[in-house]
Amino acid sequence: EQEVETCCYIFLNNIQLCKTMTEKRIQHFVHLIELHGRKVIYIKFLQTIVKAENQYIKNCQDIIMSELVTSDEVLIFYEKGNLTNLFERMKSDTERTDPNSLLNYHIQLVHLLAMCTEGKNASTEIKCHSLIGLDDLVIIVTHQECIPEVKDAYVTFLNHCYIDTEVEMKEIYNSQHIYALIEQSFCPDIEKNPM
Repeated sequence: EQEVETCCYIFLNNIQLCKTMTEKRIQHFVHLIELHGRKVIYIKFLQTIVKAENQYIKNCQDIIMSELVTSDEVLIFYEKGNLTNLFERMKSDTERTDPNSLLNYHIQLVHLLAMCTEGKNASTEIKCHSLIGLDDLVIIVTHQECIPEVKDAYVTFLNHCYIDTEVEMKEIYNSQHIYALIEQSFCPDIEKNPM
């Protein structure tokens, strides 16, 4: 894990170095998750190589998404249609405060998926649609137990995967999903915390 942390610092905002990442190297880091378990530092490294100097590296986005989609161990979010486990984790003080908890892994994984679609990357956007659907996203973000860190990750994902996209999704603007988010999450949050 310490070696991966060192790699994060080496690659951080070094666009030239990030562009040299090959499929084999990225596969190695994804396989570390499969071998050593879901550790946040592995996701942080993948986040580091996806974006450098405020630029998204499309090649890294594509390879990372391909690797994530084919790895069951890495991508376990929650059972489709059963979000109870995720909500239980959000209630747990230990899960919220431990930087290596499964909850924090989940949050960083959703951020990574958002980063893989940022910069209008059609191929990764389409893959992400199948991973986190709008129905689940709305249920999570509007749930009374949803903590700000989870909400931030999912709203960022929503923006990059469904709204600010290369694949045009005009129906999103007239979607009940957006209205539900505004009415059931954003407005109550604004009312609780007025400027």
